Amino acid sequence: MTDRSTSPHIVVSGRLPPPVDGMSRVTALVLDRLRARGDVEVADLSPGWNGGGPRYHAAKALRVLLAGLRLAAGGMQEDRRFYMPVDSGLGIFYTTALAGLARLFGYERTLHHHSFATITKPTWRMSLLTRVAGTDCMHVLLCPAMQLAFQKLYPAARTGMSMSNAIFTPPVPRPRARKPGPLRIGHLSNLCVDKGLDTMFNLLRALRAEEVDVKLVLAGPGLGRMDNALVAAGLAAFDGDVEYRGPVDGEAKAAFYRDIDVFVFPTQYRNEAQPLVLFEAMAAGVPVLAYERGCIGSDIPRPGLVPQDKDFVQTVLPALRRWAEDRAALALASEQAHARARAAYESSHAGFDAVLERIAGPAPEPESAAVRPKRAVG
Repeated sequence: MTDRSTSPHIVVSGRLPPPVDGMSRVTALVLDRLRARGDVEVADLSPGWNGGGPRYHAAKALRVLLAGLRLAAGGMQEDRRFYMPVDSGLGIFYTTALAGLARLFGYERTLHHHSFATITKPTWRMSLLTRVAGTDCMHVLLCPAMQLAFQKLYPAARTGMSMSNAIFTPPVPRPRARKPGPLRIGHLSNLCVDKGLDTMFNLLRALRAEEVDVKLVLAGPGLGRMDNALVAAGLAAFDGDVEYRGPVDGEAKAAFYRDIDVFVFPTQYRNEAQPLVLFEAMAAGVPVLAYERGCIGSDIPRPGLVPQDKDFVQTVLPALRRWAEDRAALALASEQAHARARAAYESSHAGFDAVLERIAGPAPEPESAAVRPKRAVG
């Protein structure tokens, strides 16, 4: 059992759902694991929606102020720990302010990075954050290549480790056999052009032009008005060959992966790092085709990667044609995806355990493992 009286004082600050995106989901999952180890104070920075503008920043600034007061209130605790995912864009100033306060009040600091934006293009904002957070701040990156690049660009980030998002997606015990019929290609994300929504329709158009029997299954919320209009236009234009399931979670999400043959992710989002949906697809035994961006190059099998300088549609057409015609080849690709997900999940435990120990201290011994006193004889 956990001795709450001796466990550290932990403050977790970051965006929690809603809205649901990769970073808020990972923060919620980390928080859930930390609560199993001790008492955690939570400073949710999410105003309830993504975006910008005066109303958004006013709401978020108020939440950051309250989080700062929470840090100050815990300043007299003996063992103080602080965990926070790093915001992108202007949000990095909120992260900087809270990391600086945590340092001022003597918290052991852990910052979790989910974006490649400041690695693809180094920024003075990230340089400022790493200096304010201090050289003893632990920076958690998503893969070894990301950690190496980050620490090379930002010398103040002397302490770092990597932890894969694969830890949050255990593979299903036995992926289902693919059914005969049209090849069902799936795409799940915050639907928008940056994530490849328009490319998905171009791909469907190209497959139909080559007389491939194919269906497109879309899931997730449209990110904006134009994206919702693009989905509506695709539904109208492709005469029943497009299915839109809207936002999915829980069993609805599991059903989405069961119902598709291939997961396609032509992202060109500049902040893309390590999408959870790729691990989810492979964990369900669904092969993945994706642009090589962020950590994706080390996460999915090499045949599924498309270099950023290549035309996505023309590059993946041969594989999709082959899988539509040869279900044995599709079954082999499914087995390879599932094996990759299983290996990634198993190897990610060490990194996750190290992060949890950094934030919350060593894992408590299970009650059954405790040594019980021997009974007196006689």
